[in-house]
Amino acid sequence: MQSSTYATAALALLAAIITGCSRTPPPSQAAPRPVKVEVIASGEARTGESFIGTLRARQRAELGFESAGRISAILVDVGDRVRSGQVLARLDESPALRRIEKAQADRTSAVAALAERTTQLRQNESLAKDQIISAPTLESVQTQYRIAQSQLQAAEAALALAQRELALSRITAPFDGVIVARNAQPYADISAGLPVFQLEAGRSLEVVAMLPERVAARIAPGQFAQATASQTDQPAEAMQLKLDRISSRNESGSLVQAVFRFIETAPALRSGAMVSVELPAIASRGLSVPAAALLPGVDPGQGSVFVLENSRLVGRAVQLGDGLLPDGRIPLKSGLSAGERVVVAGVSFLSDGQAAVEHTATTLLHGAKP
Repeated sequence: MQSSTYATAALALLAAIITGCSRTPPPSQAAPRPVKVEVIASGEARTGESFIGTLRARQRAELGFESAGRISAILVDVGDRVRSGQVLARLDESPALRRIEKAQADRTSAVAALAERTTQLRQNESLAKDQIISAPTLESVQTQYRIAQSQLQAAEAALALAQRELALSRITAPFDGVIVARNAQPYADISAGLPVFQLEAGRSLEVVAMLPERVAARIAPGQFAQATASQTDQPAEAMQLKLDRISSRNESGSLVQAVFRFIETAPALRSGAMVSVELPAIASRGLSVPAAALLPGVDPGQGSVFVLENSRLVGRAVQLGDGLLPDGRIPLKSGLSAGERVVVAGVSFLSDGQAAVEHTATTLLHGAKP
């Protein structure tokens, strides 16, 4: 009887142990996910765009010899002011002088030959009138006369070319200006067309900037801009510009050359200096979101964002506006209201209804104030 009691108690204890082991613990609730949000604001936002520009002289030229040869003299150097027509450099003139001498001798010979043929023609024409010589004989003399004429013309052309070659053995200044670069040394052999000097005229400067295609598409000549040059001995100085002309061709596939003129007197800067060109601010009314906050939709002009409401993420369909605003923002036509908190990072890894909390930065950059 006692053993039966012990068996019953053991079975009850075993059942209690089995029941306790099979009990499933309650599921733990997932922690809210930190998300970076931006409070959407309404009203007008004005943003400007800045680009790097280079100063250059409006009138400039690269000067070289039009014929090959050996440089015999360089008469100016960097920084020298020159006048229009002034000789800047010379090639060895000996080869050109020899060609002129030969051309002059050929012309003298051609003049003498033509004089002889002229006398013969007159004599034969007189004989032909008296019918002393036949018509074919007269035609032969006339032909020789025309050949002598053409030989004289060829000799005169050769002399003119030789004289021109002598003139081309000198570099002369095409306008008043300053030598800003010299690329050759005396007594060096040089090919035709290679630049020897760079000449710039006065202080008339302009600014050249390479603009993205999207920016070039919305500006036109007459557009105002501002340039800022940072100098070591002076604070940054703002200068007013006006767009003078813009290229119709893309450089490097996506950049367009734009040339600006100074509205007032050009600054006391050297050509080649770099300046910051700031285009007028773009006014954008209404709401916009960063491109990183947007999930594209199936249809054009449609998309969706995540809004943080009551510690939950709510997917919201939005209708996109036209174009792209500066700083990578996309205008919105509808779907959001001012003051709503939109998730602006990592939206591809989020889901509708997910628990979330606004992320608060806990790190401090070096040198920042707490």
